[in-house]
Amino acid sequence: MQPKDWQKDFPVAEPQPFTQPHELPGPYGPPLIGHLLQISSEQSHLTLERWAERYGSLFQIRLGRSRLVVVSDHKVIQRILEQRPQSFRRNCVIEDRFSEIGINGLFTAEGEDWRRQRRTVVAALSRTRLASFFPRLKATTARLQRRWEGAADGNQLVDVCRDLTRFTVDVTMQLAFGVDPNTLETPGPVIQRHLEKIGPGLQRRFFTLFPYWRLIRLPPDRALDRAVKALDREVEVIIRATREHMAAHPGHGPTNFLEAMLMIAEHEGSNLTSADLLAHTSQLLLAGEDTTAYTMSWIVHYFTRFPEAFARIRREVDDLIAPAAALDKLEQANHLPFLDAFCNEVMRLKPVAPHMALETLEDTEILGCLMPKGTKLFVLLRYAATREEHFAGGDCFDPERWLPQPAGHGNQPHNTQAFVPFGAGPRICPGQHLAMLEIRAVLAMLCRNFDLRPVSHGKEVKEKMAVVMRPDHLHLRLKRRSLASSVPTCAPTAMAASRSGASHDL
Repeated sequence: MQPKDWQKDFPVAEPQPFTQPHELPGPYGPPLIGHLLQISSEQSHLTLERWAERYGSLFQIRLGRSRLVVVSDHKVIQRILEQRPQSFRRNCVIEDRFSEIGINGLFTAEGEDWRRQRRTVVAALSRTRLASFFPRLKATTARLQRRWEGAADGNQLVDVCRDLTRFTVDVTMQLAFGVDPNTLETPGPVIQRHLEKIGPGLQRRFFTLFPYWRLIRLPPDRALDRAVKALDREVEVIIRATREHMAAHPGHGPTNFLEAMLMIAEHEGSNLTSADLLAHTSQLLLAGEDTTAYTMSWIVHYFTRFPEAFARIRREVDDLIAPAAALDKLEQANHLPFLDAFCNEVMRLKPVAPHMALETLEDTEILGCLMPKGTKLFVLLRYAATREEHFAGGDCFDPERWLPQPAGHGNQPHNTQAFVPFGAGPRICPGQHLAMLEIRAVLAMLCRNFDLRPVSHGKEVKEKMAVVMRPDHLHLRLKRRSLASSVPTCAPTAMAASRSGASHDL
């Protein structure tokens, strides 16, 4: 079988001989472990990006005896994403790690399993379904507002990531399962506490030389086991209640993702087991929780760094929704252009998925290198979006770049193909419309009702990888806004901050 020839699509800047992955350049790694210690850390994405600066758009690293190829060229990455799932798939280690804890759904599914699940998820997250869901989203946003008002009145420290994760759990469970867990107002053990332990546990297992936990369980492995079992119990109760509801109301169309899955299984004669349902629904919950919550958290952090932009967004929100306290109609979410520009710029510098682990499903030639079937890849999704050749001032924070430019200013680099916060191609995130609706609803409510006071306790807000990238040590004090005031109480700073100051120091 001849490898695919991508040379005509991706010309090499400097001619190089046809090569094999082991002949590619790359950093030195000690024998036996290779680069495992650098890549298994919570700062692994930053290490890969630094190496891309030094070794170019294609280089190799080793994790033990396994060799991986790191790709940072945006055209190659775009084509790889477009060629999924037929020519590329997620790294099989990811599927293996999810499968052994019983959570193998749309995120890790491949082939026909992925296609069947994708149809169901897309239908559950359609614009029509989101329109009917908006009243619940509005009510959940009001619940978050009450929580933050209580924190403001009590001068309490707000853990931004934790509160926003509770919010996204409530939203995702309502839309996906028709169940409102109300984690925002529940003081006791909640499902969110189980979810937040699974990501770090999986991150640790992705980067091990061998699956030692199959022989001996260390304390982190036992903590992961407990979190998964607790999540299983929660979801099993939901599945049982849904089955009973559907049996009592035959003939009704599906109102959520779980009901749609059950109906498909019934109509297609599928052998979908309770374990399968548990895996699919649990992974959907995991996927809808962290990514949106952490994206909002990064945006809130940038609100505190750029108060002039925050004030401008506040005026935009006031003009649109005053005297209401939050978005009142779904249509309003589409009329916040500067908020959208601000969000895009934060997602350009702080995508929650700065890289992706894939592997080839057939022999493929990329940039002069033959990638045999089964070659493991790291594609750096953020790297290109910060490069000067793709975005003018790529290391600077400038939301204006996403707005219509005056005549004569249209020649600056602005390559939106290098900006893939939700992925691209057939496997683009099916929840992107829901995510943006949640983001606009929460941020409009925050701008309308609160002033922000960042609290550092001497610790910088830094990037931390645990399956996805989150802001670490992000805490605020909120103050109820005086509606007579239009200037937020954040420390002043320049709008155009370099990435070294506004990105990698976070």
